[in-house]
Amino acid sequence: MNDPRKHHYNPAFYLSQWTGGDGQLCEIKRVYGKVEAKRRHPEATGFQRDLYRTDGVPEEQTQHVEKYFMSPLDNNAAMALQKIITGDRADWNGDERTAWTTFIISLLFRNPENVAIIKDHILEMWQEGMKVLEADYAARRRPTDPDTFEGYVALTNPAAPQIAASNFLMETISNERVGPTIFNMHWTRHDLKSSKVSLLTSDRPIIMPFGLGDPRAYIGLPVSPTVLFLASRNPDFAKTVASWNPTKLAKELNKVVVCQARQFVWAVDDSQLEFVRRHIASAPDRPILTEEQKQEALAAARGEIGR
Repeated sequence: MNDPRKHHYNPAFYLSQWTGGDGQLCEIKRVYGKVEAKRRHPEATGFQRDLYRTDGVPEEQTQHVEKYFMSPLDNNAAMALQKIITGDRADWNGDERTAWTTFIISLLFRNPENVAIIKDHILEMWQEGMKVLEADYAARRRPTDPDTFEGYVALTNPAAPQIAASNFLMETISNERVGPTIFNMHWTRHDLKSSKVSLLTSDRPIIMPFGLGDPRAYIGLPVSPTVLFLASRNPDFAKTVASWNPTKLAKELNKVVVCQARQFVWAVDDSQLEFVRRHIASAPDRPILTEEQKQEALAAARGEIGR
């Protein structure tokens, strides 16, 4: 069996909620300034070939992230999604809640642009660390080490930075600091069937206007054309959202999801195509790594922190 090479950053199980009777959804795509709509199967959109591939390792290990991390993550999240879609009122067990929490975090980091940022950052950190090691190799060298730095490098795994980048991506999504915060938020499902416009989703579908440490923090995610998932620190916020006019709420949610999209918006049909054309990618992308964080990490790689 061939390893999976179509790596979905917007998984088909999620996008399939927007399909019609033809089994397809409306893909609204921005390319070179033009925004066009096409009918697509959920498996044929929201992916990039070899997005999570680890280069430099034996071929049977290159798809480790997709096979053993992303795929199980999505399988578990798909079951949690059905609980939301169907309006199942049974209490969430720990595994269900963890699966959905991890999926939410993954949507922040697993897209092509952010995966590239993570890989480039880890490679740069690796290079900085190697420069420091080379500069004083003679002083650090143990009796059993090669005589030269070149000899030492020859003994190291050439794929080490690529492996480190893959591991860092998985660790970032399985975030032990952020995960518990989302896990313990107040979770609610909001039915917008009576809205005059359907909910849209995009390659940046997470609505999160405040940092999770803010008492006003909430996370919104459209999970179908008519259902919104909401996690909030303040349970009263969910009550406020439930009192809003469904059409007004759907329009506000759509604007955020479309403005922060980079390339793709998905819908049930092309009735909101002009709306998407006006607003797509008009908001700055959410930075996953600030310049301050980047420089601090590079300083740590150079051994400058703690001196």
